[in-house]
Amino acid sequence: MVKAYMPLPLFPAISITGEWCGLKCKYCEGELLKGMLKVNTPSELYSLCRKLKENGAIGCLISGGFSKEGILPIKPFIQTIRDVKRSFGFIISVHVGFASREYAEALRECGVDIVDLNVISSVKVFRDVMGLNADLEVMEETIRNLRDYGPPHIAPHIMIGADYGKTYWETEAIDLLKDINPDTLIFVIFSPIQGTKMGNTSTPKIRDVVKIFQQARGKIPNVEIGLGCARPRGGYSVKLEKQLIQNRLIDRIVIPSRASEYLMSCCSIPKELENIIPKKHKII
Repeated sequence: MVKAYMPLPLFPAISITGEWCGLKCKYCEGELLKGMLKVNTPSELYSLCRKLKENGAIGCLISGGFSKEGILPIKPFIQTIRDVKRSFGFIISVHVGFASREYAEALRECGVDIVDLNVISSVKVFRDVMGLNADLEVMEETIRNLRDYGPPHIAPHIMIGADYGKTYWETEAIDLLKDINPDTLIFVIFSPIQGTKMGNTSTPKIRDVVKIFQQARGKIPNVEIGLGCARPRGGYSVKLEKQLIQNRLIDRIVIPSRASEYLMSCCSIPKELENIIPKKHKII
């Protein structure tokens, strides 16, 4: 059975940089931050988490804009994350960019449960789309640091079609993950955002997306494969979901087109924590 997930309202995403992003990738340019809850200081983060707890939240995704070096500026918030974990018992996921050993250790020591990691295996995407002066060694080092020194669970994310809708590098990104034994592998799919430099770009073809899921299933057979929240909706998603389910290429979907039961969290939650996630039933 394919599991369905619904992050809101019990597992919201929080930007710790408000609407600021120093990176401004061509597919987003900071627009996705506008849909998150926003804070700018550690005290604001703690106050927000306290309110969320009072309203029944069980955890949160901590994200935000990245620096020009591709790093989420989380250092000032480390102690607060530790306090949130102790005070409210939240399941905490952090959406990281590049991570040094020190960065990975800090996340582990403050109690972060999960890291959501964007995995890129294309220098062209780094430089032409994201504006990063980076090479694959930085990506490989980040994966090793998070595996060896970071939080207990890694949920790699691969954006299919990040280079103006074209698919060609995603298989190599999957190969980078073979040695870390992730709990989940989440695919998101490029969807044009009006007003950005890629706003008029076509989405990847569904047949090409399905091929990438097939490759993931073959290369990492024991991982739970998910379809994340960032994807084209409407008829595109309905058709894609149907093909993935019929071919047994997927284990979890965020807010699918049709479901009778939802786990009230993001889809990065590892299997061992699912028993504490509330469920919502829907008559269909």
